[in-house]
Amino acid sequence: MKRVMMATALATAGVMAAPAQAVTVVQDAGGSRGTSIFQYGPVGQSFTMVGTSLASFGFQFQTISTAQTNAALTFSLLDGSTLGATLLKQVTGTPVAGAARQNFWYDFDLGGFALTDGATYTAVVSATTDRLGLVYGPAANATADGYAGGQLLTSKPTFNAASNCTKGICDANFRFTSSGASGGAVPEPASWAMLLLGFGAVGYSLRRARGTRVAQQLV
Repeated sequence: MKRVMMATALATAGVMAAPAQAVTVVQDAGGSRGTSIFQYGPVGQSFTMVGTSLASFGFQFQTISTAQTNAALTFSLLDGSTLGATLLKQVTGTPVAGAARQNFWYDFDLGGFALTDGATYTAVVSATTDRLGLVYGPAANATADGYAGGQLLTSKPTFNAASNCTKGICDANFRFTSSGASGGAVPEPASWAMLLLGFGAVGYSLRRARGTRVAQQLV
């Protein structure tokens, strides 16, 4: 019985030894309409968290005015689906912007910030100049929601006055990398080997135990 328990523990250790794999979620709303961050104040995107540890969050930006200073951007992570939700974490970063009207990605390092899998949060970016705009979609006449797990958020109602964003289907082009995703990580080959070895030991111990009982009955 002790051998069986030890083999079971080895098999369990094979699973537990597997490191958590990072997951990168990329959402492209299918449009490329640049929104001036400074003009509209803080611009955010509510999203559904995948995993329990957020390593980074990025937006797709567009260089709107090369004459403006390439100042630092402020990224804020909020606990909820509105711009007024509780602030959880705030970092800054200065992207290397390209030529005018050129789209590019920039990711903010969040260092593995602990969140709740499946919960809704809001990623917000703000700036002090109009050099960069946030890329969002879908196209002006689209009727499909680009990302069902959230929506684009701005602090100015006039932003939505003459667009399909009033239908709640506009979303920023964003991406994030996390770990501890739903369903657990897939064990690496070495971990699979340990797992199989452990189960083999369980089977061997059970067979020996049965053989011993049969021998005792025959005596």
